[in-house]
Amino acid sequence: MKVHPQVINQGNKAIFVILPIDEYKKILSLIEEQQDIEEVKAMLAAPQETFPLEIIEKLSNGESPIKVFREYRGLSQSLLASRVYVSKQYISQIEKFERKGTAKILKAIAGALKVELEELMRNI
Repeated sequence: MKVHPQVINQGNKAIFVILPIDEYKKILSLIEEQQDIEEVKAMLAAPQETFPLEIIEKLSNGESPIKVFREYRGLSQSLLASRVYVSKQYISQIEKFERKGTAKILKAIAGALKVELEELMRNI
């Protein structure tokens, strides 16, 4: 890409560079593309947890994601509740789809279960 900058000096020091708008937009686009590439590389490099087929089947069959991941992690309702500072009954109601749970609580549950919040939003 050929760039046609105009440099504005103050004394012997360059203080501004002016570019035609099309060149400026192209540079921004290239920077954004490079950032996207770096984000994808980082995502691919990060270890990602996989789940057994049994877990995927339970989720696909409409079971409560919170219950499925809680049991997979070997946590009782009481222990999960204590980790997110709610009652066991609150966890039970969410698992039975009797209660939706606040965004704050669902985020805390996702953290306690070590899953992405989006995983808990299935079937809600």
